[in-house]
Amino acid sequence: MSVIVDTGVLYADHDSDASRHESARRALDAIYDGEFGQPYVSDYIFDEAVTLTQRRAGACEPAQRLGDRLRGVGSYPPVYELLWVSAAVFSDAVEVFERYDDHGLSFTDATTVALADRHDIDAVLSFDDDFDGVISRRNPSTI
Repeated sequence: MSVIVDTGVLYADHDSDASRHESARRALDAIYDGEFGQPYVSDYIFDEAVTLTQRRAGACEPAQRLGDRLRGVGSYPPVYELLWVSAAVFSDAVEVFERYDDHGLSFTDATTVALADRHDIDAVLSFDDDFDGVISRRNPSTI
């Protein structure tokens, strides 16, 4: 099994004041224990998570810490495999975005679906039910 971890889960785990912090923490603990196989993040998810953290914290340090954690640098072990949105994946994501326009997927979500398809990733770990009916989703609140 393998999962792409969505922005909301990463942010909620990182921000101890977030309303979904405990659910995200439990879900990521399961990830770190290997319950879901290889965890992935994409460059687009990395961008969203780091930017969201910087904006909400009003400072760069927490965002840099999250970025270090996702990249497995410094005191953080390399847990996540980083996937890059290539020109081919971008093209696939445009198709996903247009095909599922009734689901309310963001373009970053469309890249997640395209990457999961190209890399045979089993599911997305996300609070976002916009993925439902498009890709298998593991809800952190139920883990």
